[in-house]
Amino acid sequence: MKKSIFLIVLLISFGVYAQKEIFHIDNLSKEGVLLDKGWKFHAGYYPNFAKFNFEDSKWESIDPTQDVMDLPQIKKARIGYLRLNFIIDSSVVNKALALEIDQTLASEIYLNNALIHKIGVVSQEKDKEQIRLPNGQLYSIVFKNAGMQTICVRFSFVNPPILLKHKPKKYNAFKARLVVLDNSIESFAKNKNDYALLDYLKVGLFLFLFLIHFFFFISYPKQKSNLYISLYALCNVIIYHFENLVSNLPLSATSLYIETSWIIILSTFIAILTFLIIYDFLRLPKKIMFWVGIFVFLLAYPICCYRPNFGMFYFNLVLAGFLAIESIRLSIKTIGSGKTAAWYIFAGYILYIVFLVVWYLIAFHVLPYSEFGITFFANLCLTSVPICFSLMLASEYTLTSKSLAQKLNEVEKLSIEKQQILKMQNETLEKQNAQLQAALLQGQTIERKRVAADLHDNLGSTLSALWLSVDLIDKSKMNEEETAIHQSLRENLEKAYNDVRLLSHNLLPEEFEKQGLVPTLQSFVRKISKNSKIRFDLQIAEGFGRVDNKIEFELYSICLELVNNIIKHSKATEAKISLSRTEKKIEMIISDNGIGTFNNESDGKGMKNVKARVESLNGVWEINSKENQGTTSQINIPI
Repeated sequence: MKKSIFLIVLLISFGVYAQKEIFHIDNLSKEGVLLDKGWKFHAGYYPNFAKFNFEDSKWESIDPTQDVMDLPQIKKARIGYLRLNFIIDSSVVNKALALEIDQTLASEIYLNNALIHKIGVVSQEKDKEQIRLPNGQLYSIVFKNAGMQTICVRFSFVNPPILLKHKPKKYNAFKARLVVLDNSIESFAKNKNDYALLDYLKVGLFLFLFLIHFFFFISYPKQKSNLYISLYALCNVIIYHFENLVSNLPLSATSLYIETSWIIILSTFIAILTFLIIYDFLRLPKKIMFWVGIFVFLLAYPICCYRPNFGMFYFNLVLAGFLAIESIRLSIKTIGSGKTAAWYIFAGYILYIVFLVVWYLIAFHVLPYSEFGITFFANLCLTSVPICFSLMLASEYTLTSKSLAQKLNEVEKLSIEKQQILKMQNETLEKQNAQLQAALLQGQTIERKRVAADLHDNLGSTLSALWLSVDLIDKSKMNEEETAIHQSLRENLEKAYNDVRLLSHNLLPEEFEKQGLVPTLQSFVRKISKNSKIRFDLQIAEGFGRVDNKIEFELYSICLELVNNIIKHSKATEAKISLSRTEKKIEMIISDNGIGTFNNESDGKGMKNVKARVESLNGVWEINSKENQGTTSQINIPI
C-alpha cells in the first residue's frame, strides 16, 4: 500500500515537472547555460507573482529570448512578470555565478522571492520608466540551496524606445545565460579591454592622420585632398569614440539610437569624403558617376532607419561595394596615364575587398571561426584604405619635394652663373674705374704741372720784374712818406713772389712724382715752417712706405687744405701732422692749439673739397674742436 502511494506521488510530481518543462542544472560549461526554455508569462502588477511557491502552471508559456517586437503579449501587457522554475545540483550551490543578460525592457530580477537586481526603472508611467540595454553585462547570482529554484522578472514596456522603430538588429525581450562568474568576468574583461585597446589604437591612428593632414592643409590650402583626409580621419575618431561609449554598459535605448544614428551619418560622410579624395588626387572631372555615387551614399541613412534589415545589407554591401568597385575602376582608368596615386588607391581597395571577404568567410564559419580572426580582419579592412591614402600623400609629398629640390638646384646653378657674370662685370667695371681714376689722376697731374708752370713762369716772372723795378727807384729823392710807401710796396711784392713760388711748388712738388707722399710731406713741412709763424711737427710711422697713387695724391691735397686752414684761421702757434697705417686702413691726424671753432660742415669751398676727397676714398673724417683748445681732424682711409 505504501509503495503504491509513493509511486502515485512520484508520477504526479513527474507529470507536474514535465508540464512545467523544468530542467536540471548540475554542471556549468565554459559557455554556461542559456535559460531559454520553461518560461511563463503573465500581464499585470501583483507582488505575489514573484513569490517562490506561487502557482504559475496556468500562465502562458513564452520564449523571452525572441525579438521584443515579435512578442505582442509583451507590448500589450506594458507591465508584467516572467517566471522560470528549474532545479540545481549541489555542485553549483554557493558558487560565484552570474546572469549574462541582454534585454530591451526595464526589469527587476527576483531569486526565490528576493530582489537581486534592478536593470532600469520599472514603472507604469512613461515619464518614470527607464529602459536599459545591458547587452551581455554580468549580474551576480548565488544559489544557497540545491533543488527547486525560481527566477522571476518583473518588467515594464510602457514606452517602447525609438530604437525599435528603426532597429538595425534583433533586440531580445529578455535573454539570460547562467555562467561561472570568475570565467565570465575574465572573458568579459579581456574582450572589453581588447576592444577598448583596438578602439584607442584606431582613435590614435586617425587622430594622428587628422592632425598631420590638417597641418598640411593649413600650410598649403590649394591641396584640398589634405582637408578631405583630415575630415575623413576626424569622422573615424568620432565613430570609434561613440563605439567606446556604446561599450559602457548598461545604456539607454535612446542613447544607443542617437549614437548609432550618428555613426551611420558619419559613415555616410566618410564615403562622400572618400569619393572627393579619389577624384581630387586623380584629378578627374566630376561627371555623372560621381553624382550617382553621392546619391547612393545619401540614401544610406533613410534606408538604415526605415528598412533596418535591408539597411544593414545596403550599407555593408551596396554602399561599400559601390565605393570599392568604383574606386578600383577609376584607379585602373588612370593608371595608364602615369599617375602614382592611382596605384595606391587600387591597392587600398583590393586589400579592403580581400580582408572583407576573409572576414565574411570566418563570420559564416566557412573558414575556422575565431574571435581573434574576426577582430583582426575587421580592423585590417577598416584601416587598409586610410593607410593607403596616407602612403599616397606621402609619395606625392616625396615627389613634390624632389621636384622642388631639383628646381632649387637649377635656381642655385643659375644664381651661381649670374654671380659669376656679375663678378666678371664688376671686375671689368673695377678695371675700367681704375683706368678712369688713373687717367683722371694723370689729367690732374698734367693740369697741376701746367698751372704750376704758368704761376712760376708768367706770374712769378712778372712779380720778379716788378720787384726789381721797384728796387731800382732812387730812394734819395723821396720824402719820408714816399719812402714808407716804397718800403711797403717792396715787402708786399716780395711776399707775393714767395707765395707764388711756394704755391707753384706745392701744386705738384717734384718729390711727389719721384718719391711719393712721405718725402713730399717732409719737404712741405720744412718749407711751411720757415715761411709761417706756426711751428709744424710731422710724425710718420716707421715703414709707412708707398700706397696707391690716388690715395697719396688725395691725402697730400687734404693735408694742404687743412694746413692752409690752420695758417689762415686757427691763430695757432703749434700744429702737428701724423701719418700711420695698418693692414686695413691709413690714418692721418692734423691738430693745432688754436681757437678751436672749426666745423667740417662749413660752407667754405676748401672744406667741401676735403669732404669730397675723403668720400672719394670711402673714408671717414672726424672733427674734434673745442673753444680755445684747438682742433683735431682725424681721417681714416680703408686700403
